[in-house]
Amino acid sequence: MEELLKETKAVLKGLNLEHLIKYVDDLERSIEKVHIAFVGEYNAGKSSLINTLLDREVVAERDLPTTNRIVLVTYCPIEKREKLDPSTDLICINDTKLKDIVLVDTPGLSSAIEEHETTLFNYLHKADLIVIVAPSTQPYSKEIEMLLNMLAEKHSTQWAYVINLFEDPKIYEKDPKKIDRLKEFVRENLRKVLSSEEVKDTKIFAFSIAKVKENDKTYPDLVKEWELFKDFIFKEVAERAKKIKFASIKEKLLKLLTGNEILNKQNQLENLELELNKWKNLKREVEKYIIEHLEKQKQVLNQYIDTVFFNIDKHLEDIIEQHSNSEIIKNQKLIVNSLKEFLKVRVYSSEILKTLENLLDYRPIFVNLKRIYPEVVVEPTIPSGLREKITEFKEELINFPEKVAYGDITTKLSIGFGIILLIGGILLVLFKGLYLGGVALLMGLLLSVLGIYRFKTAKNRFKEAVKRKLNALKEYFKRSLSEYLEIQVKDKESKVLVYLEQRIKQIEVKASGLKQKLDKVEDLIKRITFVG
Repeated sequence: MEELLKETKAVLKGLNLEHLIKYVDDLERSIEKVHIAFVGEYNAGKSSLINTLLDREVVAERDLPTTNRIVLVTYCPIEKREKLDPSTDLICINDTKLKDIVLVDTPGLSSAIEEHETTLFNYLHKADLIVIVAPSTQPYSKEIEMLLNMLAEKHSTQWAYVINLFEDPKIYEKDPKKIDRLKEFVRENLRKVLSSEEVKDTKIFAFSIAKVKENDKTYPDLVKEWELFKDFIFKEVAERAKKIKFASIKEKLLKLLTGNEILNKQNQLENLELELNKWKNLKREVEKYIIEHLEKQKQVLNQYIDTVFFNIDKHLEDIIEQHSNSEIIKNQKLIVNSLKEFLKVRVYSSEILKTLENLLDYRPIFVNLKRIYPEVVVEPTIPSGLREKITEFKEELINFPEKVAYGDITTKLSIGFGIILLIGGILLVLFKGLYLGGVALLMGLLLSVLGIYRFKTAKNRFKEAVKRKLNALKEYFKRSLSEYLEIQVKDKESKVLVYLEQRIKQIEVKASGLKQKLDKVEDLIKRITFVG
C-alpha cells in the first residue's frame, strides 16, 4: 500500500493536483493505526463517550461548544500531551487497548462557529471509521445529513451510529420497542444518502452515556447495548485494525482517483480533443476554401483575358481591313504602327490594366477567409511582383504587332522573277527554240500566278498572322498570370497553414501528455482495485 500511495502522489503531481497530495500525505502518516472519529453536534456527548470508553477523563467535557481542535487519543508507553499543528492535539496514554487505534474527538457540527467546522472537515479524510453521536431527542439532523453527503463522496469507509439516550431510561423500560423505532428512524434517514449495502453494514447502538459513566446497571438492555458498542470498538475494530485500515485507504484512494478533480482533468482532455478536431477541421476547411476560391479567381481571370483579347482581335481586324493588299505588301510598318497606336490608346485609356491588377490580387481571398474563420491568423500584404507582371502584359500586348511584320518578300520576288521568266521565255522561243522557251514561260507563269495570288491574299494572311500571334500571346498570359496568382496564393496559404499546424501540434502535445497521465490514473485504479 505504501508503494501505491507514493505512485498516487506522483500521478497527482503530474496532473498539477499538488493540493491533493497533502490528502495522500495524511493517509500515509496515518497508515499505522485505525482512526475512529467521533462526530456529532456540539452537545451530543462525543467527548464524554471517549472518556467513558477509556474509563478515565482524557478529553475535556463541557456543555458549551468550546472544542475547536481535533484531539487524537492513542497508546504510548510514556503518557504525554502535545500539539501536532495549530488545529490538532495528541494525547498519549498507556492503555494497550489503543495500540492499533486512535480515538478522535472533533468539534461540534452545529457550534455556529465557522472555524470549528473548518477544523472538522479538514480532518475527516483521515478517519477510517466515523462514529456519529446523536442525542435521542434529535437522532438525525440536517447537519448530520450534510456531513453524510460530504463524506459519502470521498472520505469514509465504515460507519457506526450511537444514539445517546437523554431521556429518563424508564420510558424505554415501559416501551421496549422504542429503541428499535429510534434505530429504524435513523436507518430510514441514512438511506437518503448511503447505499443499501452501506446502511446494512452501519451498526447502530443506543444507550445512555451518563448512566454508563455512573455505572448504573438498572436497565440491562441499555447496559447490553453499551457492552456491544465497547466490544465493537476494542475487539472488532481494534482486532481487525490492519484490515480496516487497508480497506479504508484503498477506498479513499479509489474515491480520490475517481473524484471531481480527476473528472475535471478528463473533461479537460475531452475538451482538448474537441478543440483538436475543431482546428483540424478548420485546417481542412481553409485548404478547401483557398483551393475553391483560387480556382474561381483563375477562371474569372482567364475569362477576362479571353474577353480582352477577343475585343482587341476584332478591332485589329477592323484596322487591317481599312488597308489595301498593296499597302500590306509595300508598307507593312505603317500598318504595324497604326496597330500599336490603337493598342496603346486601348490599354491606357480603358480599365484593362486596373481590372487585371484586381484579378491578380490575392488579398480579397484572405480577407474574406478571415471574416469567415476569425481564428485564422493572416496578414495579407501587397502581392510581390504585381507591378512587373502588369508592365509585362502592357508592353507585350502593345509591341506584339512588330513580331508579325515580315515585309512580304516572297510575293515581290514571285512577281518580279515571274515577269523576268516570262520575258526571257519569249526571247528563248524566238531565238533558241520552243523547248527552252516553253520551260521558262511555264515557270514564269507559275511564279507570276503565285505572286498575284499572294498579292490578292496579303490582307487575309496578315490578319491570320496577327490572329495567331495574338492568340499565342493570350495563351501565354493565361498560363503565366494564372501561375503567378497561384504562386502568390500558395505562398500566403502556406503561412496560414503553418500557423494552423502549429496550433494543432500544441493541442496534440497537450492532449497527448494529459492522456498519458490519465492512462496512469486508470492503471493505478486497476491496481488499487485488485490489490489485497
